[in-house]
Amino acid sequence: MTTTRALRGRLLASLVAVALLLLAAPAPSSAHVAPATAASDEADTLKTVYFDMFAQQRVKPRRIFLSANAGQYLKRLRWSDWGSATTTAAGTFVSDCASCPPPEKRGAEVRMKRLRSCTKKGVQTYRKIVVTLSEPSEGNDVVRFTLPGGCP
Repeated sequence: MTTTRALRGRLLASLVAVALLLLAAPAPSSAHVAPATAASDEADTLKTVYFDMFAQQRVKPRRIFLSANAGQYLKRLRWSDWGSATTTAAGTFVSDCASCPPPEKRGAEVRMKRLRSCTKKGVQTYRKIVVTLSEPSEGNDVVRFTLPGGCP
């Protein structure tokens, strides 16, 4: 008789555990999503990042370093439309190293476009990055340069 009670107790405990697991599990979706839609929905939900020179993920970076050894950099970047097909930022280009050409500071615009999924990282990033400075270094030509983009 004690064996029967022990079995009933174990059975009841097992049923309670299964019920709790079922309550904690997310409800299955009743609608079937086509693979193409699922892929585009996944891209819409991925976090958008910029990979810096050390392959660190940055969301709406306020500062972008252009070299690792006290060289030029962009600061005070203010982004619009981050995560959309094209995003732009306005900020300041700083060129205060000993061998950098004048002027030391000037306005800069950063434009990133061509979003790409980085499936191994679970994020998306921009493939094309162009920086345009508000005034030339020396001479009269507009200064425009690209930065590396895409997945590391």
